[in-house]
Amino acid sequence: MPAVDVQVLPALTREDPLFGLIYYVLGGWFIGGSSVLLLEGILIAQVSNYFTWYQKDSLRLKLMVAVLFILTILKSIQSFAITWINSVLYMRDPAGTIALNKAWYQIVNIPLGAGIALYVQSYYTYRLYKLSGRWFYVVPLIAVMILGFVAAVITASVIAKSGKSSDWFAIHLSSAFATDVLITLASVFFLLQAREKALSQTKGLISGLIKGCCQTALPVTIATLMELICSRIGGKSLKPQASNSIILVLLECVPIIYANCMLYILNTRRSLRSTDGSSNGANHHTNTISSGNANRSRGRWKSATAVELGSLGGVQVHSEVDHGAGSPANFIDFDSKHPRVM
Repeated sequence: MPAVDVQVLPALTREDPLFGLIYYVLGGWFIGGSSVLLLEGILIAQVSNYFTWYQKDSLRLKLMVAVLFILTILKSIQSFAITWINSVLYMRDPAGTIALNKAWYQIVNIPLGAGIALYVQSYYTYRLYKLSGRWFYVVPLIAVMILGFVAAVITASVIAKSGKSSDWFAIHLSSAFATDVLITLASVFFLLQAREKALSQTKGLISGLIKGCCQTALPVTIATLMELICSRIGGKSLKPQASNSIILVLLECVPIIYANCMLYILNTRRSLRSTDGSSNGANHHTNTISSGNANRSRGRWKSATAVELGSLGGVQVHSEVDHGAGSPANFIDFDSKHPRVM
């Protein structure tokens, strides 16, 4: 068999006419696709933990997690396909890959990511509704969320026809950013209100909820803001440059970050149970003495208010006041199927 003479090409330099395309476009897809696979691996672990730890959760909540997981799997497959086609199948024609931004598997990239974000934001909005108890607090948020998704679909349509972006992409990112910020601020506000009505042993739990609410909102909010800034810097041309490369990476990663944040919120119930259990154990004797015979009869409670912390999939903080005994008490119910007031 005759030997094959293989010529080793020199490394890519900035003087190469294809440098911008390979470095920023193909490089952006490659980094984004690799990051998606990493984040999906983390999500798989979170989903596995959820179904192992919370077998008593309602069927609706389990289906919600399952659907989200399927959507992220589809997103990961789509991201890997883009990287494979651009970097392997079109390896000999890197300049020709620029025409692939009109291919269907790239066109659906923005709407698919926006759909996952809308799905997770809908869960957060429902949690906020259960927390506030007022529908008019969430209606404006729903309107902004729908606007963001519609803007993403229009952006994909414009790219499919012209190969260029549009101002609708900025509207999509602005809507997503505004929704995340408003949901976080509103949730923290209502949690602070709930903490004011709670007893000392429950205030620590609510403080943990506030911390978790901010922690889970921070990654996607920063990422969306970076996307918005880069989209304004890069303009509509989609030309190979650093800002558009960052957009490619974030377009791939942000939907999976959304999913990871939602699963993190659901899975933190385990640690909160442990914290609340130790707190209740430490205060059990004191609570029994101070409450006296009031805790022996439910008929002696004169008023009860319940605040559902839907961020934990059914955690409820109950603040009850006994006018006869003159001592308040708070109860935590972690059972998403059978919430109760004790």
